[in-house]
Amino acid sequence: MDLKDLTPNLEDIVVTLKHPTTDEVLKNEDGTDMTITLLSGYSKKYKKLQHEQISKRLTKAQNSKNQEIDYSEIEDATVEVLSKATKSWNLTFGGTNPKLTAARAISMYEDVFWIRNQLEEALSENLSFTTA
Repeated sequence: MDLKDLTPNLEDIVVTLKHPTTDEVLKNEDGTDMTITLLSGYSKKYKKLQHEQISKRLTKAQNSKNQEIDYSEIEDATVEVLSKATKSWNLTFGGTNPKLTAARAISMYEDVFWIRNQLEEALSENLSFTTA
């Protein structure tokens, strides 16, 4: 066994969207699966996004007299990281495949909240990262 064989080698993961209650793969009008491609949670770019968010929250906490944790800020930070980690998508929303922008991703992940759960689950369960 070589530990090098157990190091991450994927920069991206593709998440196939599923119906939130039936678990059925969602399809676009053309029959293709609805997918979102994200930076892998193991990638340097994704970790940098997380570190930026953590640093921002720590700085705010240090500069604030109010030490209470506001869950909505944590949720907003999570959505922001996911939006910046989104590399591409193939999905239908409002009858079209909307152009990917960070603002559009934030709006999508807030409006269609269950997508966020699927993305977070895929990131946490992504163990297919080794060369072996």
